Amino acid sequence: MIQEFVDRFMAKKPEMEAVFSEGHPKDYKAVVKAVVQTIAGDGYGYGHMDAERIHQIDDGDYQGTLVYVIAEEGYQPSDYWYVKVGYGSCSGCDTLEAIRCYEDGKPSEGQVKQYMTLALHVVQGLKKMGEDIA
Repeated sequence: MIQEFVDRFMAKKPEMEAVFSEGHPKDYKAVVKAVVQTIAGDGYGYGHMDAERIHQIDDGDYQGTLVYVIAEEGYQPSDYWYVKVGYGSCSGCDTLEAIRCYEDGKPSEGQVKQYMTLALHVVQGLKKMGEDIA
């Protein structure tokens, strides 16, 4: 866990809640993008991720693990972060589907809180490539 990212997330919690209050995220990539847009650093330096450079790896079928690789901003990035998200095939085994409950309207207050918990788990799961090797 990168504490700086968690701190940024907590400081910008109202911004994240506003994003999730507007509508249900269509998929996990939308959740990851909302997180990156919220916690990306101001200016260059550690943690300046590019929300437009999120790459998804999905080798599953109806269920599995999604891996999101996020590049830093700038020409020819050298820093990358990643996060793994497990998914399922139904609302009984998939967090995002369980929160959404197949609804298309605006999320309820309870759903926003659940999206915030999911987003916090994404933040807590982010790792910088190369720093997690012992």
